[in-house]
Amino acid sequence: MVRILAAVLILLVSGGSALAQDTKAIIETFQRNFVRSSLGTKLELLREAAGYEGVDMGPLYETAVKFVLGNASLLESDLVMRDIAIVSAEMIRKYKYVPAAESLWDLFQTFRENSVRVPILLALGETAQDNPRLIERLNAYLGAQTTLFRSGSQPDYPTLEACIEALGRLGDGSSFPVLFSAFVAGYRVDVTQKASAALAGLKGDYHGYLVQVIERNTALEKRAALDAGLSNPGFTGDQRAALAEAALSAGIGYSSGNAVETEAVREMRYKAVRELTERKWQRASPAAIRHFYDVLSLFNRSQATKGSLLEAVACLGAMGTPEAAQTLSLYLQLINTETEQGKVFDEQTVMAVIRNLGILGDKVAFDYLLYIGYLKYPDSIKKAAKDALQNLKW
Repeated sequence: MVRILAAVLILLVSGGSALAQDTKAIIETFQRNFVRSSLGTKLELLREAAGYEGVDMGPLYETAVKFVLGNASLLESDLVMRDIAIVSAEMIRKYKYVPAAESLWDLFQTFRENSVRVPILLALGETAQDNPRLIERLNAYLGAQTTLFRSGSQPDYPTLEACIEALGRLGDGSSFPVLFSAFVAGYRVDVTQKASAALAGLKGDYHGYLVQVIERNTALEKRAALDAGLSNPGFTGDQRAALAEAALSAGIGYSSGNAVETEAVREMRYKAVRELTERKWQRASPAAIRHFYDVLSLFNRSQATKGSLLEAVACLGAMGTPEAAQTLSLYLQLINTETEQGKVFDEQTVMAVIRNLGILGDKVAFDYLLYIGYLKYPDSIKKAAKDALQNLKW
């Protein structure tokens, strides 16, 4: 019966231009027959309609989705019902029938089988544009799956990949944090590649998205976002510096009882400091000062290397601000006081402080550089102090 119906309709459409325009009547005919037919015939009718060319059959398949939703509690385990859901999702995707998007999400929540969920997600990737609520739900689903994966649960990979692909197709910037989390989560290679491709397809400010990850996401994701940004050849020097500033600021305020996360954030900070030093990014001066004091405290407790302290000193020298000069001057005053009291000084550290005070050229350092000549420092340090004094601006 269904094949005969479809054949007659095709002949009618091909036989007259007026009838060819009457797509509404054709769709309504299919919908009426769908409602009246048995469960098995409903599936056959949907498959017949799938081959129908020249008419957007989206409304028919939305009708089928609503039928499944209305009867899911009674026929959830029925294989024919499952196939109706699959065919409907596939055809809604084909027609990109946007009005069915909300019903598709309800269908996604109804079924747990990936054979049904995958086509639904792929259909949402074609129909949920400009629907912030649905995009937010897809984001939440992907975020939850990544959280579960990190806690040791094995994901439903086909569904996971379909969700990533759908978000990539939608291209909404709000998906960046969850897609980036998936990208760095440690999923198998094909999933990571899909996440990377989805990230590349997002619209909007990629630099701004990375800053959001640094400010809001987990420690490992913060570090990965900085790495991704600093390795991006499309970013300008200012963009790289701004990203490093965000990483340094976020890292200073970060605290965790997890040793791996703590180390990841420290590595991020040290990398950010090197970038800021190279770029001479004055805007980061307050963060560079806080970083210096924190590293100095860690160094005094043997929790940071001398190399990290020297990099923090060099970063202050690159800032070119009075505040940075004041910070290094006070540190030199402390070193001088301890040296006068007979404590052992580290020549490399003292030289670094003097050299960077000379680079800054701020007269606030005058008294402390001058006092070096009266203490028991080697000639190399005294000469460096004299050279730095010559660079001060009055």
